[in-house]
Amino acid sequence: MREYSIGTIKGLEPILPSNLAKKLAEIDAPISFVKNSQIYYQGDEADHVFFLLHGRVKSTLIGSSGQESILRIHLPHSILGLTALASHPIRDASATCLDPVTVVSIKRPQFLDIMRSEPDFGTHVVRLLTDRMSDFHHRVGDWLAQSVEQRLSQTLLALSAPDPNGGNPYVREIPLTHEELAQMINARRPTVSSALSRLAGLGIVKKTGRRLMIANRDLLARHVTDTFSE
Repeated sequence: MREYSIGTIKGLEPILPSNLAKKLAEIDAPISFVKNSQIYYQGDEADHVFFLLHGRVKSTLIGSSGQESILRIHLPHSILGLTALASHPIRDASATCLDPVTVVSIKRPQFLDIMRSEPDFGTHVVRLLTDRMSDFHHRVGDWLAQSVEQRLSQTLLALSAPDPNGGNPYVREIPLTHEELAQMINARRPTVSSALSRLAGLGIVKKTGRRLMIANRDLLARHVTDTFSE
């Protein structure tokens, strides 16, 4: 699916076939957002779904304690804001642009009309929602059973997954800060920074200023396997 899957192993192939992606892209004029801007906020009324054309977007949730968690990172041809289809259409998370972003905004009635007129599209939407639920359930289980370094290593492996739409065999630069990685794996930032230092000592990652690079993905994959077999 066109978003990083952390809890379950899935590729980054588009969940929508090209004809349906083209239909969504042509519904309305594209809307552009600058880096770090918000597409919508948690708690907003939800009357639109968004189809991501360009850039990356993170979905974040603020819990009752005030702690922020990153739910997922969307890539081009991902669908955002599906809570617009809920019985009580309220945004359950915020969407923040990690890059300059372009989306198409689709009104709830339009989106539902496409689901009715294109049965295959409805099937793909159900699959997307099921994959997201499965990924989240696995991540919650991992939070209870795994160490921070295990969760971090698995997350780095997912974030560097080969993108069939990209030119590189895998993503070398991780687009998240230490704080954002901590939000993604339900850990404290200092603990994540310490774990990254250990991974750097093993030659798995390289830290240059604020940039975090995957130095050796094969070694990272072996490290994930080794830590899970201990």
